[in-house]
Amino acid sequence: MRFNRFCVLLLLAIGSTFQGLLYAQDYLLREIDFSGTAEGNVGSAMEEIAGRQGFYFSYQSSLIDLESKLPFSSYQGKLAGFLQGVFGDSYEFREHDAYVIIRYAPGKLDADLEMVADGKSLVIQGQIRDYHTAEPVSTASIYEKNGLAYAMSDGQGNFELRLKAASPSSVWLTLRKEAYRDTSFVLLPPVQVDLDKHAGGRFRFLPGNGSSDNLEESFWGGMFIGFRQRMQRLNLAGFFAESPVQMSLTPGLSTQGVFSSQMINNFSLNLLGGYTAGVEGMEVAGLFNMNQRMVTGMQTAGLFNLVGGGVSGFQAAGIFNNVYDSLSGFQVAGILNKVGNDLNGAQVAGLVNQVAGKARIQIAGLANRSYSTDGFQVAGLYNRTKAGAGKIQIAGILNQSGANVDYQVSGLFNKADSVGGLQLSLVNVAASSDYTLGLVNIVGDGEKSIAVGLDESSFAQLSLRSGGRKLYGLLGTGLRLHPITLFGLDLGFGWHSIRKKSYFMDIELVNRLSGDFAGISNHSNVFRMLHGFQSGRIKYFGGPTMAFSVLDQSWAWPVGGWVIAEKRNSRGLFALHAGFTGGVQYVF
Repeated sequence: MRFNRFCVLLLLAIGSTFQGLLYAQDYLLREIDFSGTAEGNVGSAMEEIAGRQGFYFSYQSSLIDLESKLPFSSYQGKLAGFLQGVFGDSYEFREHDAYVIIRYAPGKLDADLEMVADGKSLVIQGQIRDYHTAEPVSTASIYEKNGLAYAMSDGQGNFELRLKAASPSSVWLTLRKEAYRDTSFVLLPPVQVDLDKHAGGRFRFLPGNGSSDNLEESFWGGMFIGFRQRMQRLNLAGFFAESPVQMSLTPGLSTQGVFSSQMINNFSLNLLGGYTAGVEGMEVAGLFNMNQRMVTGMQTAGLFNLVGGGVSGFQAAGIFNNVYDSLSGFQVAGILNKVGNDLNGAQVAGLVNQVAGKARIQIAGLANRSYSTDGFQVAGLYNRTKAGAGKIQIAGILNQSGANVDYQVSGLFNKADSVGGLQLSLVNVAASSDYTLGLVNIVGDGEKSIAVGLDESSFAQLSLRSGGRKLYGLLGTGLRLHPITLFGLDLGFGWHSIRKKSYFMDIELVNRLSGDFAGISNHSNVFRMLHGFQSGRIKYFGGPTMAFSVLDQSWAWPVGGWVIAEKRNSRGLFALHAGFTGGVQYVF
């Protein structure tokens, strides 16, 4: 049955006054006494006033010139009058929680409204128009705050809003459109007005929208977020509503309709995929989840999760997770995890983890990247931090740190600024390091030298020693001419155990492979204790050696040095023998 048409009883606000009364902060009505600042510009004045009054200003930075000069040197009166004098009639001012919101809104909205009873529902129909031109306004957002009902005007400005309760005490209707002032109406059925003052608690204001822009402009946002949802986000800016449950088939087919982008839910179920403002609880999707602002709790998806703000809790996806702000908790993905700010927790990915800020724990099958890390990185291929202190990097191929790191272990190459602990790889590069082990080590405050020497086995050796202040690596080659010609390769590491003004003692463990390339192959493990003294860049060294050798089956010559024990069997000649080695080094 149709009711008589209801007229508009009250136009409570075009601008900010109505919202200020709703949230009862009264910042705009406060008396201020502003005597100017040293800078004399808008930004410094706003900062001083906000600090004194205990609130924050929220605005779109691209629309306000904070460096512009104030139109007056001092002011006494209400804050609303101050803002009006600074910004003029093209802006509106509202307040919510601890924020005073400044919006560029030169336009004004008007509406023709009709209320109709439809069974157990109450339907509001109407047309949204420009107040000055009377032209229809499309893609304007219309919502009723008590019943959390939403609609959007079509190309002709028409809309239909359906309320669940047949006889609400009052209908609080708000019109919002980007670049227009907010317009709010109270429509009264023939009952006593009783404003539900608690309804406002179901709304919240979250300043800033940069993360939302990033999300919507991404490849996946462009594919799945519709035009009407984008317009709702622009119209409603940082205002969001709370809802216990939402369900969707796709981002456009939801129990909350196109207003899902402005809803913060406790539980969200997306059969294929969904787009909401955020989740404070749990969200599950068959394919994907997309959230404009934040996720607190647990989020899982078969393919991917995309969050424009931050995540606090657990996030899991079959392919990738992408968080544009920070993550505090645990993130796991089959292929890729990406965090746009800091990671205060752990990432586990089948292939790649990427953090733009500081990371704590990263584990990946292929690679980890972050600006810095205060935990550890483990990857099958490589780890990389751009700057900042790091703790532990372990990789199959490569570790790279743009600043300090405690430990680096890789199969091929390590690079860091300063290494506080062990650096272990085939090739190590560092500006400063004490404990560096590798065949080639390039350490800024370490030591590199070329040595020639001779040992008890008549091997003449040419060796490269390179490393840090404590440990170093050894790579050398050798030649034995008697009784047969043998070529040798030395691989080992050493320890600078004693360093005095001119005296030194180095302890080395060297593995030597030697042969004649015609069938003879020998293998020796040699322990050396080298003593010596240094004069300028020249070092003279010598000391005892102890070796365990496995010589070829066809070896028929004496074992070099003093033989302590030997035994021959079908695999060859095994010998424990001691001797002496000596030579000279050039330090460069």
